[in-house]
Amino acid sequence: MRSILAAVLLICLVPTALLAGDDHPFKKSRVGDWVAYRMTSPTVGGTTKMTIIAKDDKEVTYEVTSTFSFMGNETVAPVQKIKVDLTKSYDPIIAANLARTGTRIEKEGEGTERIKVGDKEFDTKWTKTRSTTTVNEITVVTEHKMWFAKDVPLSGLVRMDTTAGGMTMKLELTGSGSK
Repeated sequence: MRSILAAVLLICLVPTALLAGDDHPFKKSRVGDWVAYRMTSPTVGGTTKMTIIAKDDKEVTYEVTSTFSFMGNETVAPVQKIKVDLTKSYDPIIAANLARTGTRIEKEGEGTERIKVGDKEFDTKWTKTRSTTTVNEITVVTEHKMWFAKDVPLSGLVRMDTTAGGMTMKLELTGSGSK
C-alpha cells in the first residue's frame, strides 16, 4: 500500500514540473485560497485539497490534504505543509523533489482546447508529457495529458489524465475559492 501511495503522490506532483517559466504560480495567491480535485480510476480514487495557509513578501506556505482509496481500502495521507520561496524564480523540479528521484520529463505535445469539467467550461492550454522515474527500484513510465486554465487558482490545473502501468487515472478540478 505504501508504494501505491508514493506512486499516486508522484503522479499528482509531476504536473507541477510544467509550471516553470517567468510566472511564479504562487505570487498571486492569498491566504485562504484553495483548490480541490477528485481522482478516479478503476482501482484507485481519492481527493486532494491544496490551501494557502500563510504568505508574506518572501514566502508562501500551503497545506495539502488527501485521501486515497485502493481496492476499497481508504487511506488518509499525512497533511503536508510546503513552503515556497517567492524571492527566487520558481523551480518546480526542486519544489516537487523530482530531481532527487531522478525523474525525467519529456514534452510530447501541446495545444489549446475548450473542455468541460463538472458544469463549467474552461479555455485551456493542454500539454502532453512522458515521465520516467524509479520508485522502490521499479522503473515507472507515466504519460500525462494536462489541461491548464488561467482562471483556476494556484497551479491552474483543470484536469489531468494519467496512464501508468496499464492503469489510467483522471484528476479533475472539483472546486476552488478563498476562505
